[in-house]
Amino acid sequence: MGEVLQLMVKDLTEEGEGIAYSPSGLKVFIRGAYPNEVVKAELYDVKEKYAQGRLQQVVEQTVPRCTPFCTNQCGSCSYTNIGYESEISFKEKKLLDLYENLPGNLFEKKMYQGFVGMDNPFRYRNKAIYAVEKINDEYQVGLYRRNSHDIISVNECAVEPEWINIARTSLRNTLNSESFRRETGEENDRTLRYVFFRGTDDGEKLAVLVVYRKFREVEILMNTLNSIGIRNVLVSVNDSSGNRILGDSMEVLSGSDCISAELLNLKFVVNPYSFLQINIEQTEKLYTLAVDLLEPETDDEILDLYCGIGTISLYLAGKCRMVYGVECVKEAIDNANSNAKANGISNVDFRVGLVEKVLPEIISEGHRLTKAVLDPARKGCAPGVFKALSSAGIDRIAYISCNPKTQCRDMAEASACGYKIDKLIAVDMFPHTLHVETVVLLSREKQNG
Repeated sequence: MGEVLQLMVKDLTEEGEGIAYSPSGLKVFIRGAYPNEVVKAELYDVKEKYAQGRLQQVVEQTVPRCTPFCTNQCGSCSYTNIGYESEISFKEKKLLDLYENLPGNLFEKKMYQGFVGMDNPFRYRNKAIYAVEKINDEYQVGLYRRNSHDIISVNECAVEPEWINIARTSLRNTLNSESFRRETGEENDRTLRYVFFRGTDDGEKLAVLVVYRKFREVEILMNTLNSIGIRNVLVSVNDSSGNRILGDSMEVLSGSDCISAELLNLKFVVNPYSFLQINIEQTEKLYTLAVDLLEPETDDEILDLYCGIGTISLYLAGKCRMVYGVECVKEAIDNANSNAKANGISNVDFRVGLVEKVLPEIISEGHRLTKAVLDPARKGCAPGVFKALSSAGIDRIAYISCNPKTQCRDMAEASACGYKIDKLIAVDMFPHTLHVETVVLLSREKQNG
């Protein structure tokens, strides 16, 4: 057993661990401990300047605890033993710490417009991926343990809809059944690798069985999924090493290779490769906020950069003259064009390519561009994007981010190009996790000429 110390927790890490300091100055990270609490923690994995602390006892509690809804072994959810209001407070503090550290007067507290949480922060995920592995002669269908590649079997996940919990359990039961073992014989040691689930609020469901190699008995698994209401079942072969989940191609075993999702009163066809936010309820709030901040007018021509399958573009199209969407993933642009056609929308122009390359092309065509939406991946905007927007005469930008760190970094370039932060709003897209999405409204004085 390691040394047990009584410590005062000073802060939280970005990973949600309490930060404390030993009498000798050693930095100690303690999961499950919160700021201003006095705790007893057992030290382990001790390094020269820091150590991990295993929480033994909360001596002085400042944050009300609740019964954990999960054992929290997979590492996806970090806030499982405190109330949702406390979780939001911690997320707000970490976010504002980032923005208030921006240089100069780029950000002031009055610019912060609040945090949009969920009324019921459970069962919100419309997608899940589970790893499959045979351990001690029994198949496990689960998630990777925190900071490892060990699979832990999952019986119930509170942030996933009930149909996924049922499907996961049913698959595991089939894989471990005598009939399946008899049919597959020795082959079933390395058959199923992952299972991918995606559903919509309309009740459509899709599953992909990711296998090391095609085997005839995969139809037994298809029948299991069909029997519990999952009509669309595909198989994908992926025998490569690494962390990629889906293979390069799909084969439909039953139903279709795509399903239809409704977002902002529009229909979007999505397949397993499509990017779609996993929390539709909060996505609608986020996108509505972003568009409302932009204040589109009927004669506006608006850019939607990093547009994905066109969700924001098509919503904007009903509020302005023209939308130009740019995305580097060809399949996403194909989806965007199909979605525009399916919704009867013609005032959109989708382009495939890197934003930093396609944006100057659109600008050179002489369009009267007025406003822009940015929704980049976690790495943020490419260098030069704000300079190009400035040269195009864009005076108002709604910048959506899934990584406030890179969004903060991008504020330096935005400021250098004359843009200032008007408003910052946070949206809790992934309750009980460490993540938060933000939308920043940027504006600049209208330029003459």
